Amino acid sequence: MQNHIIFFSGGKSSFSAADYVKTHFPDDNIVLYFTDTLWEDEDLYRFIYEASDKLELPMLIHSRGITPAQLMVQQKFMANNRVGTCSKELKMKVSSKYLKKGIVPDVEKWHNKHFLKAEDFITGATLYFGIGFEEMHREGPIRANWKPFEVEMPLIENIIDNDAILAKYGIRQPRMYDMQFSHNNCKGRCVKAGQGHFKNLLMKDEKTFIELMEQEIIISEYIRYCKQPAIKSGKLPDHMYKDVWEFVSSGRKSEKIINILSNTDYLKSKRRLLGEDNKGQPINKAYTFMKTLSLEELEKQPIQCDIWDIGGCGCFVEYEANE
Repeated sequence: MQNHIIFFSGGKSSFSAADYVKTHFPDDNIVLYFTDTLWEDEDLYRFIYEASDKLELPMLIHSRGITPAQLMVQQKFMANNRVGTCSKELKMKVSSKYLKKGIVPDVEKWHNKHFLKAEDFITGATLYFGIGFEEMHREGPIRANWKPFEVEMPLIENIIDNDAILAKYGIRQPRMYDMQFSHNNCKGRCVKAGQGHFKNLLMKDEKTFIELMEQEIIISEYIRYCKQPAIKSGKLPDHMYKDVWEFVSSGRKSEKIINILSNTDYLKSKRRLLGEDNKGQPINKAYTFMKTLSLEELEKQPIQCDIWDIGGCGCFVEYEANE
């Protein structure tokens, strides 16, 4: 009996990969493996649990117990469409440390564990990714990063209709696809997304867009605040951390948070008064997810965005296996 681990993202392609493995290796030990950023759409969880039930496969869920926004506050770094530290820290490192070194993260949950056919499901396992031909640029890095594991990508090597596979099990696709998102990650909040993606979020889920926009503003100002020499050196205490952490964790807005959100134009005009970059130069630009545009600017001028700039996470591409 062989071991098979499907990296189960909550997307249609990873479900098709799971069906492929289940169909071709019905008597083997198969595990669905989901790394949770805790930032996912509510319907993603409906989908993965329903998938585990109908596939009759065990699902292992791992998480560091923090969201991408909380990670950015901890690191004092704004993840962006050039550097996706959130996917690296919350997904890639979590899975790599567990499968290669046996390090269990802060949060571990099983669903349908009774379908597990052997407790040791890692030794000699083949890893499966729901990567299609349109994402073949990810194939090489994923294979390299996961050595010495054998890696398979059924959607590249076979013609598979994701919608037909869903229909086979009578499972409704995740609602993010109904909202015309290209993937089902992070409730449309993927920081590596582009203008077209975020415009779609604004049009389809304005509440989530506004929440993300406010988080971008607050995290940006917090990073800038922490770059003050006196704060950075520890000579003065960090008076913002508690308020910022509570805001990104629960949405609660203290007086400090309300003041920042109410005075974004003023902060922009006075940005040279606080914070220096690594070269000692005054910081005069907000930290943003996208390179050329903040979500606040996009919200005010959505019609001018580049609708073809979609972007995407591309998990397991940037992570170096030897870290």
